[in-house]
Amino acid sequence: DREVVAAALAQDGALLEFAGPELRADRAVVLAAVRRSGVALAFAAVELTWDHEVVLAALAQDGRALRYVPTDLRRDREIVLAAVRQDGRALEFAARGLQADRGLAL
Repeated sequence: DREVVAAALAQDGALLEFAGPELRADRAVVLAAVRRSGVALAFAAVELTWDHEVVLAALAQDGRALRYVPTDLRRDREIVLAAVRQDGRALEFAARGLQADRGLAL
């Protein structure tokens, strides 16, 4: 039942790992999951890992979730800045050009 699974994911977003493909592709369900656990981004449908709102919600919860963001988005300064603000160690997952950006490293 979708409502039961959605409620469970709102409590522990990492449970997205055990959800079926339909729920992993449901934007509202994934958004609730990543707001609770940024790591849930690793289990979201690929198309949702390109969704800026979903990605920023995941990074606000866990900056190191940047490792689950598509490579092209790791070049996006706004995305990387959100990750680094939450956890400075996230910089290691940024594109090389941004790793050298002094404004992000400070």
